[in-house]
Amino acid sequence: MSAYVYIAHEGLRKTPISREAWLSAVSQCQELAVDESRSYSAHREHVVRLKRDRRVTLRLDHHGIAGARDPSRELVGVMFKVASYLGANIYSERFNQYTSTADWTRRRRKHRRAVDKQRAYKGSNRLIQVGLCCTVLAASTIFGFVAAYAFLAMNT
Repeated sequence: MSAYVYIAHEGLRKTPISREAWLSAVSQCQELAVDESRSYSAHREHVVRLKRDRRVTLRLDHHGIAGARDPSRELVGVMFKVASYLGANIYSERFNQYTSTADWTRRRRKHRRAVDKQRAYKGSNRLIQVGLCCTVLAASTIFGFVAAYAFLAMNT
C-alpha cells in the first residue's frame, strides 16, 4: 500500500506550479538536487532527489502538482520548505492539507494503526472461518460414522 504526499497551490489544477517557479524553489533548497537525466520534455515531469539518498524523489508532473510516493520524514520536511518558497501547501493523497511535519507524522501513525487493526481483524476472521470449516468437517465425519453404525446395527 503506497501513500502519496503532494505540494500544490490551493486551487490545485486551476493554479498549477509553473516549471520556472519549481526550479527556483528547488534550487533554494540545500537538501535537494535536480536530476538532469530526466528532462521535462521527455517525461513531462521534473525530478529532484534528496542529496543524502538518491533513491528518494520528488516530481513535478505536467498538471503542476509535485508529489512523492511513500516519503520519509526527512523528505516531508524538505517538501514543507519547498512549499513555503512556492507559497503552496502540502496535501495527502486525498488532498487533505497537512499543517506541519508533526501533523503528517501523527496522521500517518493513525492511518497505519487503522490499517494494522483492519489486517488483524481480517486475519482473525480467516482463523474463525478455518475453525468453523474444521468443526463442520469433523461433525459430518462423526455423523457419517454414527449413521453407518446404526445402519449396520439395524441390518444385523
